[in-house]
Amino acid sequence: MKRAFLGALVLLAGLSLAQQADYRMEARAALALSQLERVAGLAGGEEKLLAWAKEVKARAEKSHEAKAYFKALREAQAALLLYRAAQGEPKLKARPQARMGFHHGFGPKGWGGKGVDLRARAQAVSDRAEKELAYYRGQDPLVKDLVAEAKNRLEKEPGRAWMLARAALALISAERGF
Repeated sequence: MKRAFLGALVLLAGLSLAQQADYRMEARAALALSQLERVAGLAGGEEKLLAWAKEVKARAEKSHEAKAYFKALREAQAALLLYRAAQGEPKLKARPQARMGFHHGFGPKGWGGKGVDLRARAQAVSDRAEKELAYYRGQDPLVKDLVAEAKNRLEKEPGRAWMLARAALALISAERGF
């Protein structure tokens, strides 16, 4: 009798743990969707990129309703990047000079400043997106279009190319689930 009761208790505990959602991921997805709503309300710019952004936004909302929170988060991130790319080439600011004293040389260097080649960064991200698409055998035609568009804009608009390639990477991540 004791064993049966203990077994039932363990079974109920296991079932309750299996049904719980990851509330942190749910909160991150909800935050990304709320940011997306704010940006979408003020969106303007290139029509083709806006259409892609609206399509990805609808996907993100559908994924959130289906409780696929990681997928919703990545799709919302991709839509945010697409909305920002539609608004135009990002304004680059030079980084402030380092202050006197000891400073480590690690960490992100930002967009602007000396020694930062935006075109090279955009090239690296678009190459990575193209390789991940081929490696994971992505079936999403929108991702293929984003990578192609990033490659086309690389010379004239490296900031937009970077955002398009990052959006493609986010969609690839959403599709594979990690």
